[in-house]
Amino acid sequence: VVSTQSTGYFIQTNLRSMATKKKVAPKVVLKHSTESEPVICTTNDVARFHSLGKKTTLSCYQNTSDVSNPRISDQRMLIMDSDGVQSVGKSWETKTYGCQYMIGVLDRNSNEMTLRSTKLINMKPYVRAFKEDVRKELTYGQKHKEVMMAFGGSKIRKSITGKDRIRDMESNTLDEAMEEAVVSADKANLTQKFDTQHNDILPPMNINATVLEDIFVITDLISEAELLALLPFTKVLLGCTNMHVDAWRQQQRYPEFMLSRLPITMDDEEMAHLYLSKLLYISYLVTMLKLPQKQLKNRKGNFPHTPTVVTDNIYKKFTSQGQVDGQVRTSISDKQRNKLLCHTLALTLLVDNFCVPFTSLCKDMGVKQRVLGDTYRSMGCVINKLKGTDGNVNYNAILKLPLKLPDVVIRKGRTKSRQ
Repeated sequence: VVSTQSTGYFIQTNLRSMATKKKVAPKVVLKHSTESEPVICTTNDVARFHSLGKKTTLSCYQNTSDVSNPRISDQRMLIMDSDGVQSVGKSWETKTYGCQYMIGVLDRNSNEMTLRSTKLINMKPYVRAFKEDVRKELTYGQKHKEVMMAFGGSKIRKSITGKDRIRDMESNTLDEAMEEAVVSADKANLTQKFDTQHNDILPPMNINATVLEDIFVITDLISEAELLALLPFTKVLLGCTNMHVDAWRQQQRYPEFMLSRLPITMDDEEMAHLYLSKLLYISYLVTMLKLPQKQLKNRKGNFPHTPTVVTDNIYKKFTSQGQVDGQVRTSISDKQRNKLLCHTLALTLLVDNFCVPFTSLCKDMGVKQRVLGDTYRSMGCVINKLKGTDGNVNYNAILKLPLKLPDVVIRKGRTKSRQ
C-alpha cells in the first residue's frame, strides 16, 4: 500500500541522490509489468497514520458478485486496522472511462522503472452506525436506566449497579440451589415429600410427618462433614462448668441462647455431641446474621475459631459473590437473609424439642419479636404469649402436627410481603 502524496517526492529524491553521487544524469528505462493484480494506492495520509500503531492489519477484498460486469469485478475494498482504529475505502472505477492509473516502481540497481496498474482508494475512518431497531426493543424502564446511568449522579449510578448485581446473584444462586437439590434427590431416592413452594427459603421439611422428630433431618441443616469437624469443639463444651459459662458471658463469646443451655449433663456421648453441635451452629448463624455487608469478605476475622468446612458451607448457602469494578464482593440478599433466619430457627426447634422461648433470641440476633414471630409462623409454629411473675412478657414458638405451612413472609426494610 503506497500513499500517492509521498510517491512523487520519493522518486525525485532518489533521482537527485543518484545524480549527485555519480555526477551523471541517471537514465531510467520504463517497462510494463506482467503481473495482472493491481497495486493498491491510497490518496490521503491515512496509511501514514495507521503506521504509527503497534500492529497494523491490512485486508483487501474484490467484488465477485458479477464477474461479467467490469465495473463490479474491478472494484476493490481496503480495510486498515491498527489498535482498534479502522479505516475503509473503495477503489475509483476509471478503467471503463478510457483512463487507467499507473504507478512506477524504481529499481536502484538497474535504474529500471516498472509500470504497474493501480487502484486509487480514498480511505475514510469507519464509524459504526447506531442500530435504531435495538433502541425500539428497549422498554421504558431500560431506557430510563440508561438515561440515569449516562446523566445521573454517582449515588444513582451506584444504586442501579448494586440492584443489577444483587438481581443477578439471586437468580444464579437460586438456579444452582435448585439444580443441587434435584441432583441430590435423584441420587438418594428420598421418600419424604417436601413442600416445593417453600424449599427455596425454608429448610427441607417433611409435611407428611406423623411425629415431630421426622419433620427436619439434621443432615439437611448440618452436613456430616461439619458434624465431624465440630467434634473437638463439642468435647470442650461437654467438660465446661458454670465458671466457664460466666466467663464466656462476660467475653460475649457466644449468644445468650447458647449459654443459657450450658452446661449439659447427658449420659449418651453421641447425643451430647449432636446437641452441642446444634448450639454451636446456631451461634455461627447468629454471628453471620449480625454481620454488615462490608465485613462479609473477612471470613477468618468473623469466624476466628471455626472449622474451615463450616465457614465455607455457610458462605456457600447464604451469600453470593460477584465482581464490581474488577473486585470480588460478597453480599447477602433479602431472600438469602430470610433463608439464614429460617435455618437458624429450625435448629432452635430441634434444640428445645419444638417449643422455643425466643425472647432472649431476639436480643442475640438484634431482631424484633414481631419478625421472629412471623418467621416461626411461616414454618408452621404457633406463638404463645406468656406473662411471668416479674411482669415480663415471654413468647414461645410451638410446632404441632399436622404441619401446615402458610405463606412465607419476606421482609425488606420496613415492609413485608408474602410469597
